Amino acid sequence: MTGIIGYVGASHCVKQDAPCVSEVSGIVVNSWHEATCQLTLKAPQNNVGYEFFADDRLTVDIYGDIFSLKGTLSQDSSWAALIAEAYLAGNLTDLAKKLNGYFVFVVFDKLTSQLVIVNDRYGLKPMYIWREDDKVLGFSSEIKGLALHAKCDQKLDDSALNTFIDVGHFLGKQTLFADITRMPPASMLCIDTLTQSCEQSRYWQWSSIVKHNEITFDQAVDDLYGYFEQAMQRTFATVTQKTIAITLSGGLDSRILLAAAKKHFNGEILTYTFGEQGCDDALLAVQVSELAEVNNQFIPINSENWFEGREQGVWLTDGLKNILHMHGLSVVDEISPSSNYLVNGYLGDVTLGGSYLFSADKNAMSLEDKIAERYGDHKQYADFESQYFANAGSDPAFIYNRGVRHIGAGSDLLSHKLHNFKPFLDNDLVEFLYSLPDDFRRDGKLYHHMLLKFYPDYFATIPWQQTGKPISKQASVKVRKGKSLKQLVVSAIKGSPIDAFARKIYQKLSGKQNYVAYDTWLRLPDFKQYIYQTLLAENSHVCQHLSHKRVKNVIESYYKGDSKIKPEMLGSLLTLELYLVQLNKFSEKL
Repeated sequence: MTGIIGYVGASHCVKQDAPCVSEVSGIVVNSWHEATCQLTLKAPQNNVGYEFFADDRLTVDIYGDIFSLKGTLSQDSSWAALIAEAYLAGNLTDLAKKLNGYFVFVVFDKLTSQLVIVNDRYGLKPMYIWREDDKVLGFSSEIKGLALHAKCDQKLDDSALNTFIDVGHFLGKQTLFADITRMPPASMLCIDTLTQSCEQSRYWQWSSIVKHNEITFDQAVDDLYGYFEQAMQRTFATVTQKTIAITLSGGLDSRILLAAAKKHFNGEILTYTFGEQGCDDALLAVQVSELAEVNNQFIPINSENWFEGREQGVWLTDGLKNILHMHGLSVVDEISPSSNYLVNGYLGDVTLGGSYLFSADKNAMSLEDKIAERYGDHKQYADFESQYFANAGSDPAFIYNRGVRHIGAGSDLLSHKLHNFKPFLDNDLVEFLYSLPDDFRRDGKLYHHMLLKFYPDYFATIPWQQTGKPISKQASVKVRKGKSLKQLVVSAIKGSPIDAFARKIYQKLSGKQNYVAYDTWLRLPDFKQYIYQTLLAENSHVCQHLSHKRVKNVIESYYKGDSKIKPEMLGSLLTLELYLVQLNKFSEKL
């Protein structure tokens, strides 16, 4: 994750070639060093995804994108200068409420030695804070910018470690380290760099969205189209290169992004599809790309190449992204020579499609019970009692805890070379969607009506990967789950002597609905041996922190076919081990 790295207090400032700065990905596009703090700004490429401003009084550094002020289409402002002006006028909080985008910005006042950090309302751009004894020592978009500092003790947080293994990702403010936490969304952190003390406030919360209960469904369909188109126009207005990329799957979100790009982007559009040869995503992407008349490149992921580059991917994401969910890594080197901009379908199925909504029979459950159903004993770390989520239904808590903390790490994985746009999280679009009755979005009803009315060429006849059929305007969508015969066969052969042979036969006889087959690839003899040798080695880090017995039990249970042990749990253990090995190598040199 490229971005901002900073340290507070004269004794914590470092040279630019220190690992805590040099190991953070990207190229340096700005840096400054004052008596009580310093900052370095990194980006994937010059003129991509950042802005800064400086005069005799202030410095302002922005990482990410600010598209507009609330309710406007303005693209001409110098956002850094506008932020500086608002700070001097004492209006920074009011301005933050109106900023539409995904960003982190830092203001430093040279006169008062005050430093202010502000992130976007959904916390999409990560910012990690290093604290000891209530003093802020550093802040960074990548955890390694803090963990590799010579004075960071790298004490692990055991509860976070267990969350990662059991849930598959971190929750709330958790990181692997006890003294490093993720800055909560829509937050403003004011730091006195002389004393290193800080005050934290929140400038926005989900309950600020005013409900719109009088609107008709048909009007909502038309309005949704308008808000979506506006979000796409804002996105493309910030592109500084002549080419953009879209990863095209068999889903709905990437397809509508391509349809909108054809209308609003004047440059070249390149699309990329990854997965097993012959999978549904690959077949559908061909149909969509031919309709749009764009060049689509297929990048195969198979049993021979799926693990390539993923050890580096663990380092790029500081162990935050499960190694089994790094599919996007396969396209980075193909896209980046042509464009540093990737238009991402991030959470379109959630905000427009309602996929995080609970079923009608569970909708009356309390937010606490819904969190507990998903995260079990780890619910306490999901920060669900925060005012940020109060009186706003259950979607917001899962948008952050799953959408940002898990899915969003996939964007961070690519950010060393690709700058991700996420138009489905445009503020005006989200405010509109969450002002509506939940039933409008349930089962994709609103989304599907809008797609069929305004983009019929892309959706009326081309199937949707999840159902195998084109979408319809029916309120209820039954997603193809791949159950029945497959489940019976898999449960019967898992862990048996004929496991590997039976899987090969099954794959040849059945269609490849999914674009990857991790459960099969993990069980191949060579990779199974790699798992045992890596996780149960004499100097294994995960064994030291979790016990050899526990790790061995997880591995053996998985390979015996225990349905309670999912591939992701094995992936979590491997991710942690590979990250700690790499962290330890750097730490030994400090």
